[in-house]
Amino acid sequence: MASAFQHSAARPSHNNRGLQNGARLPSTIILAVFACVAIPFAVAGYELAAFGWHPAREEPALYTAYHWARMAVSASLALLLCWALARHLRPQRAEPMTVSELRFAAASLVGAAAMLGLLVADPLLFNQFSAEDHLLEWASALLLFGGTVFCLAAAARRAGRNRSAVIDSVLALGFAGLFFLIGMEEISWGQRVFGFDTPDAVAEMNWQGEFNLHNIQTDLSELAFYLGTGVFLIILPLMRGAIGDWPPFRRFEAFVPSRAVAAASAPMLFLSYGHWNLLPIQMLTMIGALAMLAFARSARTNGCVGEALLFTLAALLVAIGQIAILILGPTMVEIFDATEYREFFIALGLAMFGYELARRPNDRIAHAD
Repeated sequence: MASAFQHSAARPSHNNRGLQNGARLPSTIILAVFACVAIPFAVAGYELAAFGWHPAREEPALYTAYHWARMAVSASLALLLCWALARHLRPQRAEPMTVSELRFAAASLVGAAAMLGLLVADPLLFNQFSAEDHLLEWASALLLFGGTVFCLAAAARRAGRNRSAVIDSVLALGFAGLFFLIGMEEISWGQRVFGFDTPDAVAEMNWQGEFNLHNIQTDLSELAFYLGTGVFLIILPLMRGAIGDWPPFRRFEAFVPSRAVAAASAPMLFLSYGHWNLLPIQMLTMIGALAMLAFARSARTNGCVGEALLFTLAALLVAIGQIAILILGPTMVEIFDATEYREFFIALGLAMFGYELARRPNDRIAHAD
C-alpha cells in the first residue's frame, strides 16, 4: 500500500499565476468571497421575512422547486469561489504529503465509508454509537484534548524568543484554550461522569437541561461550529495555496491547516442531513468536494500520483456520501444522528492541526501548501 502513495521526486516547472510578495488580492477572489458571504445572509433574511424560517433550523431535507433552486445557488457560489482560488493555486508551493500523512488521511476516508456502511446496514446501531456518553462522543473529546496538548507544546516552543514568537505563542495558547473548551462542551464538562446537577438558571436556558453553553441555542451554535470549522479545516488550506504570499496571510500561515489536514477532515462535509436545507451547509459540502479536486490537480502537476488519487477519492466520497446521507436520512432513528459522526471528524482534523503546529519549526513554517 505504501508504494501506491509514493510520489515522484522530480518537480516540473509551472507557470507562476499566484500572488507575488506584496501583491494585492485578485479582484476575482475578493468578489467570490464577498458573494459567498453576502448571498447566504440575503437568502436567510428573505426566508425569515417571507416564510418565517429560522436561519439555523434543523429539519428533514426538502426537495421542492424552491429548494432545488437554492441548491443551484449553492452550487454556483461554490464553483465561483473554487474557480477564483484554483486559478491562482501555485503547485510549486505545495510540499508533497508524507507517507504517514497519506496513510492517516486514507484511514480517515476508509473510516467514514465504514460509518456510512453502518447506517445502511443498521440505522439503530448507527444511532447508538452517536448517543451521549458513548464511544464516538468520548473519542471526539479525547481527540480535542490531544489537540490541546499539542497546541500547548507549540506555545512552549515559541515562547520567549522575540516579539513575533511571543505573538505566535499567544495564538497557540488561544488554540489550546479553544480546543479544551470544545472538548469540555462535548462532554458537558463531565456532568454525567461526576453526576452534578445543572444549576437552575442554566437549566432554564439550556435546551437539554445540561451544563454546557452550546445547547443554550443549539441550532445557532451548531451552525456556527460547523461553518467555522469548515472554513478553518477545508477552505483555508485551499486559500493557503492560492494567496499564501499575500503578506497578511503569510504572517499567520503557520496557523493555517495544511491540505493533509483538509484530506483527513473531508468526511465531516457529507455527514449532514438535518442541516442540509441551510444554504451555508450546502455550500460548504460543495466547496469541499471541489477543493479536493483542486488539491488532486495540484498533486498531479507535481507528479505526486498517490496524493492525487487520495484527493480524487476524497472528492468522490464527499459527493457520493452526501447523496447517500440525503437518501438514507429518513431511515435514521433521530434526525441529528449524523451530527455526532460529523463532530468526530471535526475533532480529528483539529487534533491533526494541533499535532502539525507542534511539529513545525519555530521560525514560522517550513513549507507552504
